[in-house]
Amino acid sequence: VAAALGAAADAVAVTDPATAAEAIRLLRKQDAGRAALLLGGVRRAGDGAPEPVVPAGTPAVADLVSGPVELVAAVRRLVRDMVVVATLEDAEDLVAAHPELTAVTGEGDLLSAHFAHGGSAGAPSLLEVQASVDEAAAELDGLAVRCTGLAEAQRLAAARRTESAALVEELGERRRAAERERSGVAQQLGRLAGQARGAAGEAERMDASAT
Repeated sequence: VAAALGAAADAVAVTDPATAAEAIRLLRKQDAGRAALLLGGVRRAGDGAPEPVVPAGTPAVADLVSGPVELVAAVRRLVRDMVVVATLEDAEDLVAAHPELTAVTGEGDLLSAHFAHGGSAGAPSLLEVQASVDEAAAELDGLAVRCTGLAEAQRLAAARRTESAALVEELGERRRAAERERSGVAQQLGRLAGQARGAAGEAERMDASAT
C-alpha cells in the first residue's frame, strides 16, 4: 500500500483544499521545507471517468509535455487532470470551481481536492544532500592529503631543529674552547710581560752599578 501511495504514504491529513493551501503558505513563509498533504471527504471518479474539462485560458500540463513518443502518452496520462496556474490563490479558486482538476503553481506547489504538495524549497532535496555528502567527502580527502603533507613537513622541521640544536651545541663548545684558549694566552702574555719588566729592571740596576 505504501508503494502504491508513493508520497501520499507520508502525507499529513487535512480537511479541505483551503487548509492545505494555508499549510503550504506557512511552510513557505517559515522556509520549513515541503510536505505532502492528504485531503479527506472528497470522492474522485475512477479511471473510467471522461477527460476533465479544462477552463478556457488555463494551460493543461499534458499540453506542455514533449519527448519520446513512447513516453509522452504515459506521462500525459499521469498529468491528464493537471493544469498550470500562477499562484496558490489561483489554485484554490480553480480547485473550488473544478474539484476534478489538480492545479500546479509556478512555484512548484500542487493542489487538488484530495491531495496537496508544496512549501518552501529551503529544505535540501535528496540529490542536494547527496551532492553535499560528495562535496564533504572530497573535501575530507583533500584535508587528509594536506594533513599527510603537514605531518611530513613537521617531521622534516623537527629533524632540522635537531640538527640545528646539535650545531648550536657544537658552536657553543667551540666558543667556550676559544674563550679558554684566549684566557690561557692572556695569562701567558701576563707572565711574559712580568718577566720582561723584571728583565728591564735588572738591566737598569746593572747599568747603574757599572757607572
